[in-house]
Amino acid sequence: MQNLLEGLKLIRLNSETNILPFDCKDADLNGFLFDDAKKHSENLIAVTYILQDDKNTVAYFNYLNDKISHTDIGGEKSLELFAKRVGTFLPIGKGDYKSYPAVKIGRLAVNESNQIGGIGRMIIDYTKNNFIINNKTGCKFITVDAYRKSLGFYEKMGFRFLSSRDKNSDTRLMYFNLESLT
Repeated sequence: MQNLLEGLKLIRLNSETNILPFDCKDADLNGFLFDDAKKHSENLIAVTYILQDDKNTVAYFNYLNDKISHTDIGGEKSLELFAKRVGTFLPIGKGDYKSYPAVKIGRLAVNESNQIGGIGRMIIDYTKNNFIINNKTGCKFITVDAYRKSLGFYEKMGFRFLSSRDKNSDTRLMYFNLESLT
């Protein structure tokens, strides 16, 4: 993994950041980086990070707050189904929690010339470790609205489908339970 990062800089995007050339061959993902990422940061919607070498942006990803609710699976009476699916109940005290804290990977894209090198896997591992070791607000899950062409990648990284309700959609809601790593 160290060789993977050799010569790369991880930069938190801000209004002054110079975004070096990037093309992942997906117009939506390319457009987000160049047209929307800085605005999302300025408006406190999402934080974008870029990995750059001396000449190119190698990859980028962003985070935004999210939640998973038992109603995401199928209505108010689905608490047991939710616990069975995600493998957890939150502590029960004065009233049950209705949702579980999560961080969403809003976008993750790797430059076409770097797509076979393990950069995407490294970003997912970084995210998992970052939200376990440096968890400053409480975060139980990582979520992603995965494009169909990326479903296999996220499944290999341990993500699971939250519901079958979106099985015919362009994207599928997937989650990773961080508690499985503790």
